[in-house]
Amino acid sequence: MWFSQKYKSPWMRLLLHAGFWVAYLLVNVITAVKYYPDRSLLSLILQPLLTLPVDVLATYFTAYGLFNWFLFKRKYLFFAITLLGSAALFIILQWVILHYITYPVFFPKRTYIYTFAKINWFNSFTNIYLVVAVVSVIRLLKISFGQQENARALDREKTEAELKFLKSQIHPHFLFNTLNNLYALTLDKSDKAPEVVLKLSDLLNYMLYECNESYVLVNKEIQMLENYLSLERIRYGEQLDLNFQVTGEVAGKQLAPMLLLPFVENAFKHGVSKLRKEAHVNISLEINGNIMDFSVKNSCSVLPDQDISGYTEGIGLKNVQRRLELLYPDKHRLMIGQTDNEFSISLNIILDARYEC
Repeated sequence: MWFSQKYKSPWMRLLLHAGFWVAYLLVNVITAVKYYPDRSLLSLILQPLLTLPVDVLATYFTAYGLFNWFLFKRKYLFFAITLLGSAALFIILQWVILHYITYPVFFPKRTYIYTFAKINWFNSFTNIYLVVAVVSVIRLLKISFGQQENARALDREKTEAELKFLKSQIHPHFLFNTLNNLYALTLDKSDKAPEVVLKLSDLLNYMLYECNESYVLVNKEIQMLENYLSLERIRYGEQLDLNFQVTGEVAGKQLAPMLLLPFVENAFKHGVSKLRKEAHVNISLEINGNIMDFSVKNSCSVLPDQDISGYTEGIGLKNVQRRLELLYPDKHRLMIGQTDNEFSISLNIILDARYEC
């Protein structure tokens, strides 16, 4: 591709330009062979070679000079005037070469005198500016492709920056919730506090050192969820009916890190923690081929006049919804449901096969 990184080398660009003009010269020679089959190959090469500098000058002056000075700066009137003026000069220069060198050398017996007054300006313009038009189109396409690539690069950088920001929000959000749980246990002087600290240490180790990649093994995400659920089991004890089921072809599959935890956190923060009776949380994760189905169902008790926005508008849930939009555009479906006594989410993701291990 013309706009590829490897073609930005000065030597590579020089070779490309030289190759273009050699090819252009060969096209002229091949065309001349049809009209002058009796002439030698050397003369057929030398004849267009004499006027080639005019084509080269006109091309670079227009495509790299006038375009930069006027066209790209939207000075269209100056561009048109300068283009016509320079075209006239190049046509005259071509006439000088033809009249004083080409015809006397290659057509000495020619009776027709190609005087200045008999210049066919239109034919001469098309003769010179056909190659100028070709090069100009190539350059404009190159610039257009370059601008599109820059726009895509900027969009990728913006997306990556936003993802990093969203991902950085997950850690303090999760840590804040877990520390609250630990604080409650220490107030009660519970013997479970040391175990909570150990589990929290494992979770922090995962978040700080293992989930910095764009994608991680689903197995690691499952282990992280199990550690988190162990903390909640310690906190709620027998008051909580908790089930976590994993089925399907999990091995080797990869997923964006910390994508499932906010849904599980939401079940406890806005569901279980609001109940005084026994509560249930049912979590299932199934992978079939490259399709992952993840669901969380938790008991809740919502009065008619109670605000339920916390279920769907928490920081963690908003965060993960935005990450899904950025990481899996058109490759995920998230459904959130609410009944009188149960809140549920269902997430379906098409995993990218490129990241399988």
